[in-house]
Parts: sequence; structure tokens; C-alpha cells
Amino acid sequence: MNHVQKSKARLFFTYLKDKTELFLYVKPHGTSGSEMTYRRAPGDAAMNLRIQAILNHAKVHNSDTEIWILLYPPEIYTTTMYIPSQASNSEVKALIHEQIFSTLSYPINYDWENYHITVHENGHNENMVTVTILGKDVLPRIQDLLDDNYDRVRFVGDGLQFLNIESTFFQQLRGQTYKMILPYDEMYYTAAFRSGLHVESSVLTHACSSSFGDYELNQQQVYLDIRQKKNLIHQPGIQPVVPCSEWKSAHLTSAAFPTWFIARNSLHQGEKVNFVRQSPDTEELSERKRSIKKFEAIHLLD
Repeated sequence: MNHVQKSKARLFFTYLKDKTELFLYVKPHGTSGSEMTYRRAPGDAAMNLRIQAILNHAKVHNSDTEIWILLYPPEIYTTTMYIPSQASNSEVKALIHEQIFSTLSYPINYDWENYHITVHENGHNENMVTVTILGKDVLPRIQDLLDDNYDRVRFVGDGLQFLNIESTFFQQLRGQTYKMILPYDEMYYTAAFRSGLHVESSVLTHACSSSFGDYELNQQQVYLDIRQKKNLIHQPGIQPVVPCSEWKSAHLTSAAFPTWFIARNSLHQGEKVNFVRQSPDTEELSERKRSIKKFEAIHLLD
């Protein structure tokens, strides 16, 4: 897979079984602002024609575009466990199979040879181990859908990791554990974060109800959930985080909100759990660049 150093546009491809979404973000050039285009489509053989149409409409060449694939439960599963820091690699792998495999409803549907592990020290001789596992048929299906376009894929991973908002609410959330709620059609996705680290993704069918206790959730919004906190004194346990003016200024159809929010957040978050396999030369170059300068922010909204 060739690595594009400087792309002019990023195509976000959301994959949810038989439903797919395309969200094209064209980076601003000169005095012109960013351009965003959204399409929802079935996952069928016409996918590449739709991709070409959306690029033609934005007057962007294939070679100037990188593709990011956003996955959500159950296509991808993220959870965290706590393991003694002295555990060997084989012991960690055994604990993952023992503690995670046994809790999944359909473990046979996941690729147990292709999962990502992130380890952070938790203190007291214990590590916080976050495991992200792909659905077994996800990559083959996406490769089949994208065909030649798959060569430009730069990211495959859990889209809910980009619900992280600690940098936006730094004073309130610093060092805290919190959850985010993302309404998405009839589903409600939740992502848990600890000190800004993504530790869990899950989906709630919630009987298709928008009521969460005393809170009525709007489909075109994402929410900070701190109901587990005590002594909040006149502070709501569920809070909207997107200013309405920002979403309205995007001029997109209401169905585009989840992808719009996640795409915006992904452009200015550094560490990402990514299943794309880069070549050794690319990894060495990326490491060298990281040592020279900090991650450069790319803001979705001008």
C-alpha cells in the first residue's frame, strides 16, 4: 500500500453491514474554505462509481485523496482489561481470550488473529490493556467494495475513538473517566474514555427510544455522559457538546451529523488505533517526522 504524504482531500468511508456512507472533506486552499460532501449508499458493486462521482463533483483527483474507513460495533469491538504488569506476552494473549472471548455474544465472528493492543501503566504493578478486535469478514468485504480504491486507504479503525473531547473540555475532564453518547439512526453508540484514552466502544439498541432517564437526546448532537459522577450540584449528567451554529454552518443533511462530527475530531487527534499495515520504510519515516515536530492540527471548520 503506497503512502500519500500530502493529500488534498480525505474520503471517510463508514461501513455498517449493508449500509455505507461517504463523507468527503476537501482541505482549504488559499482563501477558499473547506468543502464537505455527504452521500449515503448501499454497499454494492456500484460503490466505486459513487466514489468517482463524489470526487468529480468536488473536482478532486483520485491520486490527491486518501481514504479513512470508520467502523462501529459490532463490526469492531473495543474493551479494556487490567493485567499485572509482569505478565508475559503469551499470558496477556491468554487472558484476552479468556476474559474477552467469553463475554462476546458471537466470538466466532471476530478475527482473533488480527487485533490491536494498547498498553498503559495503571500503577500498583498493573497495566491497563485496551483491545480492539475486527469482525472476521470486515476487511475482505471492504476490499471487495473498494476494489482498486483500497490502495489509498490510510486508516481502518474504531470511529468511536474520535468521540474524545478531553482537549475541548480540558478543565472539566482532566484525568476523569467519562462516556460519550452518539445517536446514529435507531442506534445509540457509547464510547468510554479514561484520562483522554479510549477504553471502550459499545452500542445500545435502547428500544429505539431517545429518552435516557430524564434526558431527551437529539439525533443531531453528541453528548457527554457524566451521570456516574457524584456531587455535580446543579450540573446536568448528560450535556450536548456541539454548538448548534457549528453544525448549521456545515450545510449538510441531518443524516450526516455523526460522520461530520467524527471526521472533524479525527483531523486534530494524534494517537489513533489503526489497522492499516504500513511498510517498514513508511513507519521509519513517520517516526522520524514525529521526532522532529509535533502533530499538526487540521481543522475541519475554518
